[in-house]
Amino acid sequence: MTIDRRAVARDQFLAALRQSPQLMGILNVTPDSFSDGGRHFEPAVAVARAKAMVAEGAAIVDVGGESTRPGHSSISAEEELRRVAPVLEALAQGFDAPVSIDTGKAAVAREAARLGASVINDVWGLQRDPGMADAVADTGSAVVAMHNRERADGTIDILDDVERFFERSLNLAAGAGVPFGRILLDPGVGFGKTPDQNHSCVWNLDRFRRFGAPVLVGLSRKSFIGRITGAALDNRLPGTLAADTIALMRGASVLRVHDVAENRAALDIFKTLSAAAKPSARLEDDGRARIVLALGGNVGDKALSLRRALRAIAGEPGIELTAVSRLYRTAPWGKTDQDWFVNACALGRTRLAPVALLERMKALEVDLGRVSTERWGPRVIDIDLVAYDDISLRSEKLTLPHPELFNRAFVLVPLAEIAPDLIIAGVRVGDAAASLSSEAAEVMLLD
Repeated sequence: MTIDRRAVARDQFLAALRQSPQLMGILNVTPDSFSDGGRHFEPAVAVARAKAMVAEGAAIVDVGGESTRPGHSSISAEEELRRVAPVLEALAQGFDAPVSIDTGKAAVAREAARLGASVINDVWGLQRDPGMADAVADTGSAVVAMHNRERADGTIDILDDVERFFERSLNLAAGAGVPFGRILLDPGVGFGKTPDQNHSCVWNLDRFRRFGAPVLVGLSRKSFIGRITGAALDNRLPGTLAADTIALMRGASVLRVHDVAENRAALDIFKTLSAAAKPSARLEDDGRARIVLALGGNVGDKALSLRRALRAIAGEPGIELTAVSRLYRTAPWGKTDQDWFVNACALGRTRLAPVALLERMKALEVDLGRVSTERWGPRVIDIDLVAYDDISLRSEKLTLPHPELFNRAFVLVPLAEIAPDLIIAGVRVGDAAASLSSEAAEVMLLD
């Protein structure tokens, strides 16, 4: 597979999961993986299984040459490549679906990318092999950064530990130049966690969506399912389907599975029912206001500053973020003799009053390093309250909707990405963005 074909396959996968949840088929070419070790060790058998999984509904096939089951024995990069290289070479011929490489070794990741893998699935989240982040960046790959621990510790707050781990992974990726839009996060269920911690990660999966990256989960046939149901390894499909469906309801974008056809059926039912179950405005009214926030900055590590701001907002009491756009590179507005900006939009819900919410956002700006400068001048972070339900407000502190909203493509383009049908002041966001077509053309995806 050429570099161009790799890029096409990578972007095909990323685009698909932004539209709806997808399946990643597990293809272990190992003699000792916990569930299917030895079944696909021969290259011809592995290739046949890869093709079958795509036919059954997998959007991507994840090839692994080293078992990561509890108590596994480590192998050399040379041995790992000896297992996966023939499979990757065969898949590069007439296999159009994206392929990922499940490895914690930068050398294996680089060679797998050369052989056609467009996604690197690192069970140590770029934090074990110091060359992994550079390998991802240099090969133009997408990456799955999975949380892991050397051993379980039941005394820690596992959700906090996962979040801090993801922060480090994202920092490593940003430092290597990996575009944010090519990063997926995996809380690592079954890796360095107690049973209760595994349960917590699944049920609180929506918490990790606040990073703004798609969330992948691998629950298929895992031991926590056996502990709950009492089922032996080969009888864990019903439990897996139940757990995967809960993960979808909690915000998973990718399910990593062994049993593709069965999970495809469950996924199709989930997608159909969820699409038909959009709540009415009356049912959605729980006393919280719908809010629209616009974020931007052009000082320092711009993308990292926006991601930190989004996480800070999501962590604020009384505020729930419900959707976050991708990051966009934009030209300066108002005062044009300064560096380019990174912008994003977020939707949320809150019971805070408009002015109280504004004051909370301004306090966050200061906490995140903003220093007052000239109007429209350089800033580490700017958080604007763009709209608050259908309220029309004009005061010394705040005007709602934001008076410049419909003039700013750098707000409308990311907002239209996540809420094209949203009506603000009688105007549909998607239509407003389209009306600024020439300005919108200059708002470029950062990733």
